[in-house]
Amino acid sequence: MIFFQQFYLDKEKDIAVDLCMEGDRLFYTIRTPNHHTGNLITNLARLCSLQTEEDDRGLKVIRDEIPCYYDGDNRKMYILRLGNTKIANIFPDGRVEMKASIPAISKTLMSQTRDYRLGVAKTIVKTYIRSECKFHTDLHTHMNGNLPPDALIALGIVRQLRYPYYYIKKLGLKCDPTQKAKLEQRRAETEKKLGETGLTGKYRDRRIDDHTFINFAELILGNPADAQYNIDRIRNSLTIPKDGQAVFADLEKVYLYRYVFTKGLPAEDPFSGINLALIPDREVLAYAEQMRRDRETERFGSNTLYQDLLLWIAREYRRRGIEYAEISDTALLNRDLFAARLREIHEVMPAVTRETGVMLRFLAGIRRIPLTIIRDRITPNDYLADNLQILRAIAGDPYVAGSDIIGEEINSILELRAVIRELVRIAGEHEGFVIRIHAGENDSLRDNVANSIDCVKEALAPGQPMPALRIGHGLYTCDLKTARGRKLLEDIKELGVTLEFQITSNVRLNNLSRLDNHPLRRYLRAGIACVQGTDGGALYGTDSIDEELSLEKLLGLSFEELKKMRRADERILQRSRQVFEQRMAAFREDCGAGDAEKWYQRRLEETPRITQDLWKESGRIDAAEELKELIAPLPEGLFPVVVAGGSFNHSGHRTVIREEDQQMIDRLLDTLDPAKTFFVIGHSLTGLEGRLAARNRGRFRIFAIVPTRISRAEKKRLQEAGVSVRISIESSGMGLYKSFAYEIFKRMNSVLLAFDGNAPAMNLIQEARNGRGKCRIFLNPRSRGLSEKAKLLEGYVRPLTEDADIAGVVEELR
Repeated sequence: MIFFQQFYLDKEKDIAVDLCMEGDRLFYTIRTPNHHTGNLITNLARLCSLQTEEDDRGLKVIRDEIPCYYDGDNRKMYILRLGNTKIANIFPDGRVEMKASIPAISKTLMSQTRDYRLGVAKTIVKTYIRSECKFHTDLHTHMNGNLPPDALIALGIVRQLRYPYYYIKKLGLKCDPTQKAKLEQRRAETEKKLGETGLTGKYRDRRIDDHTFINFAELILGNPADAQYNIDRIRNSLTIPKDGQAVFADLEKVYLYRYVFTKGLPAEDPFSGINLALIPDREVLAYAEQMRRDRETERFGSNTLYQDLLLWIAREYRRRGIEYAEISDTALLNRDLFAARLREIHEVMPAVTRETGVMLRFLAGIRRIPLTIIRDRITPNDYLADNLQILRAIAGDPYVAGSDIIGEEINSILELRAVIRELVRIAGEHEGFVIRIHAGENDSLRDNVANSIDCVKEALAPGQPMPALRIGHGLYTCDLKTARGRKLLEDIKELGVTLEFQITSNVRLNNLSRLDNHPLRRYLRAGIACVQGTDGGALYGTDSIDEELSLEKLLGLSFEELKKMRRADERILQRSRQVFEQRMAAFREDCGAGDAEKWYQRRLEETPRITQDLWKESGRIDAAEELKELIAPLPEGLFPVVVAGGSFNHSGHRTVIREEDQQMIDRLLDTLDPAKTFFVIGHSLTGLEGRLAARNRGRFRIFAIVPTRISRAEKKRLQEAGVSVRISIESSGMGLYKSFAYEIFKRMNSVLLAFDGNAPAMNLIQEARNGRGKCRIFLNPRSRGLSEKAKLLEGYVRPLTEDADIAGVVEELR
């Protein structure tokens, strides 16, 4: 057989179709090389009534022949069908005309379970959208999540960005001997420059590797033998994990990989004699060749990296028929970057819009909690006040559409009431200023949507109209069928609040598992304005077209419902154009032809600082200081049993302590061996975790993982319970799942016993399922939420019942 062509059934290049020709007969092989569980390929084969077999690497594949046809014009073509759905027309000259694809949502759910239950119609989707309901905006997206990995890789090559040694090691990239020797020499020099720091062990090693670089063009083009292998692994690092659902911690790590390309710096050693023809991947090559042509033009030849990102974001939107996008970007509130960013935007956007017809506007991103993913980078306590001072200085800029409160939703929006009050004040001074709040993304804080609206409403000055308020996600609220829910629907409609939906990111980030529970249709029936976003679609293997197809095919939205969303989309588009024209006229009058960067720096100097404390902390105290006598390392040589039975709740979700569950805790204490095992629990010691600590009587070592800030009541319970503690780097209890993953699931074998919980427990379970160590997960079938998770993780979890042999499993995994 002779290789003929290759294409993909999905946007992320996860489901590859290799075509080989034998005479006039065409054969295909479907591979899923990034999915080592085999769930994706197995479920796809079962769905399409096909058989799997193993390739030479031991991975499952599907192989079959593609029939040949002649159409009415005597054109010869091969037609690939899966599940009685036409996938592609394949022509003898190698052209592939795609007719259907597999959305990222369906692919994720197929990867997550061994028992996939969605049908063909919701898995293999025809890629057609009626013109009357085609959306033309992306109103919920993020700056560094927009571009597909292939475009970022091409940028790294053409701009010769530096690439850290740490990522080469982390991703298992291949270097030739010359590259390896150069990196080791540079690493030694970096270590010498670093000198003494407070970092030790692996943290010091990471700091050294993070500051040891190779020219990315040299990494790819200087080692052509391994170029495709390296591109494939780098591409995978630029989207969230694919073999099942992920959690927000995974998203944070992907952003770090993307920052190499979106915030990168040129390598200090230019790589001479760049030959783009050595790029083995045709999509990366196509991007790189156009980027090189751009550098030879007057319009874009002097672009900065940031300006190239804007140009390519607009080009990607043009391909999908998007005319207007609002991009959330925290850099606009960075004291060192904001003025230069605005200058770059003003310089390049007129040319970008002339070429593409796409208007890009920006929402200045305010983090709802400080970042904790980098252990030695400390976010100042006054960062909110600093953000708001900068926002006051730039709020009238024509390209700044408004603000956005972003980040993982693990704290109540009421903690940011003072921030919202300042945003409403700014909106009162700048007509058309958008306030967008991420709220209702998970089920832990179901009051956040209502509280967001209330915070805005109560902050209005006398006579001030309601600003343009948008809620990002709005997936979880109080029960909309109750009197309280109906009141919320009335308020949203009356106040003109717009809700934004991004279902692919909801599924892929473990916030949505059952599509039939989605509230979008109820909102539309209530006459509420709803729009679509992508949430930075390239992170999730989606784009605006795939998102709309998912709304239609997976949520079952009707033509009329999609038209309602299109009308809301159109209203925002028209209003944004008016606001931009008004602001641009005012900007030209104020700034004239002067240097926008210097102008904004002067404006910031003239803008008063906010001196008040903007955090509402409710008297929380420093856990490391208050519990220092309880802090201890996890014991070596003992096996961890993680118990989730109350600490992993939020939003008023209270664990019902049943007699049978109490008996199970008692049996654990009777049957496990304290010389071989220890327990790990959450910090609040509620529910069955409290029962475990109370009945233990000092026999087993029990460790509670504790956030950096705790209440005095939590301190007292921990001191009285006779437990040891590990202090997390997370400030909120809802973020502790990351520390459980770091301390246990990624380092050792374990058992997880989940008795109850909502979103924090779901993230804990998902981290256990995704961890490097083997974890046997037991879920309580009496908990409604956990039973739903069990269905989605069919084949990966076991029922937590009285006949569950926990001791036997512990002994097996030790």
